[in-house]
Amino acid sequence: MKGFTKAIKRTPHMVTTRVGMSKKSADAEFDDYQRKFAIMEDTVEKLLKDCKKFNEAVINLFTAGQGFAGHFTQIFHPIVGEYDLIGKHPEAGDTIRNVDSYQNVFEELRANISPELELIESRIVMPVKELQTILKQIRKNITKREHKLVDYDRFNNSLTKLRDKKEKSLSDEKNLFKLEQDFEVATNEYEYINNAMKQDLPRFMVLSSQFIDPLYNSFYYMQLNIFYMLMEKLNGFAEGKYDVHVPTTQISQDYEDKRTDAWERIENMGITKRIVSTAKMLQTQRQVSGGSGGSYGASLGRSNTALSASTVSTNSSGRSIPPMGRSVSGSSFVKKAPPPPPSSFGAAAAPPPYTASSGGAAAAAAAATKRAPPPPPPLKPKPRIEAPVQYVVALYDFAAQADGDLEFNTGDRIEVVKRTESSEDWWTGRLNGREGVFPGNYVQDT
Repeated sequence: MKGFTKAIKRTPHMVTTRVGMSKKSADAEFDDYQRKFAIMEDTVEKLLKDCKKFNEAVINLFTAGQGFAGHFTQIFHPIVGEYDLIGKHPEAGDTIRNVDSYQNVFEELRANISPELELIESRIVMPVKELQTILKQIRKNITKREHKLVDYDRFNNSLTKLRDKKEKSLSDEKNLFKLEQDFEVATNEYEYINNAMKQDLPRFMVLSSQFIDPLYNSFYYMQLNIFYMLMEKLNGFAEGKYDVHVPTTQISQDYEDKRTDAWERIENMGITKRIVSTAKMLQTQRQVSGGSGGSYGASLGRSNTALSASTVSTNSSGRSIPPMGRSVSGSSFVKKAPPPPPSSFGAAAAPPPYTASSGGAAAAAAAATKRAPPPPPPLKPKPRIEAPVQYVVALYDFAAQADGDLEFNTGDRIEVVKRTESSEDWWTGRLNGREGVFPGNYVQDT
């Protein structure tokens, strides 16, 4: 609470200083030290972040390498057992035989690198964090020095204005005496912390350099050890198998030469292309054949005779059933017409023309005498939302003074039919089956 009160008192002076209405003291020597200290704060923060990023990058490097080796092992193992790729492709024998050992190399590397990363965490990251904690404490002292400077300038400006005032009252004399005392206290506090900061900051920066120098050397050698372990393991793996002294351009050229035309052959395989469904293939063949019925049957491998025979069946009495679309003579039964054919069958033969018969007349008479469907039921009306009923309680007895007045006694519960915003008006209500008007100030809401 004390600090908050001081901050409120310093605010007017800080505002007037920013707009140039008040003087602000400056110390060039201390400002130079503060600038260098701010650079050190940023550098230590970046150093800490870079150490963490280096650890994460090394972990990701060996994790990715181990995953790379594991993927090759999973890809080649089942193929080797089933197809004997070494016998078919002797030039790939080294790769197939070495995928297991390559995976083991990266597993060992990851296990050996973990202690080195822990060493970086304990020897580099932790000391830098301790240094950062000290820097934060010094920053608090610098902020405290800035507050003392504001108090010094605030009392100095107020004292100067009061001293320059020509006619002073008794209150001014009292304020002058108090300001002189406050200014003296503020001066002593500011000079003490300012001199201490100017004396200790240069010494701290020299000691910080001596503290950071071994951190740099340690970090360098730890990095070198990690890279050496990686190179030693990979050189040991490649010894007798691969030539590591090959330029990058030759590696690229050897890759293109050894790849041959395998990729083009893979792209031309049927399983790598999009498989067309049977329905789409049949539709394409129908469109190519021009949509004729005979072609449709031929495309499915069926003969026209088989198609026509499948459309004719025999009933239980031994009579053949005529094709769909024709009326059955001597019967009132009428078969529904088949659905219209799709566009691809537009050239199919049309059904035979309709011929009038006694069966057709009977069907027409049956259709004419058929009753019309009943009308739909009427829609149910939506329920009406009624306003809630309001009641009031009588505060006094009210005797009817004219026709239409509603008489009631104290305590009666009256149903409100109509009311206004003001209780000084006449309201309409209902009580015991009687409806009438009554004064609104004789009742209160329930």
